[in-house]
Amino acid sequence: MRLRGLLFLLVSSCLFAEGEQACHKVGGGISTNFVDAVDTLGSATGDLAGGLGVHVIGQEAGPNGSIVLTVHHHWVTVTGDTVSLDEAKATLFPTPVPGFYAAIYLDGVNVNGSGTGKLAGASGKIHAWGAVDLNKMELTLRYSGQICHNK
Repeated sequence: MRLRGLLFLLVSSCLFAEGEQACHKVGGGISTNFVDAVDTLGSATGDLAGGLGVHVIGQEAGPNGSIVLTVHHHWVTVTGDTVSLDEAKATLFPTPVPGFYAAIYLDGVNVNGSGTGKLAGASGKIHAWGAVDLNKMELTLRYSGQICHNK
């Protein structure tokens, strides 16, 4: 009888452990260049170091002369894992320098669980801010956030 109870405890603790999540903070930098009017290609440093591309899906006028871009990301880490992100909105705020914008993801970017490798099933949110120079077709951002994985 005691053996059955012990086996039950062992099995049930394993089942509960599967559903637990381990979360950790991530951060780094992003540097990309526009390869055409709607696509960037570049690299990320830090915890999610690798290659990164952004495709602009749409554009609309925002408040106070800002531009709101709807974007889709393609992110592959140096170890070959993919970070799968929901579509997001990046807001570009004009500066006194023509063609130069402050950029921020006001609502962040959701990690949606469809990644691969170590990031398969991962969830979380990443925030980013930086600058865009449309004269030189360059973009640089700082990112930070949290990613959670099943244990």
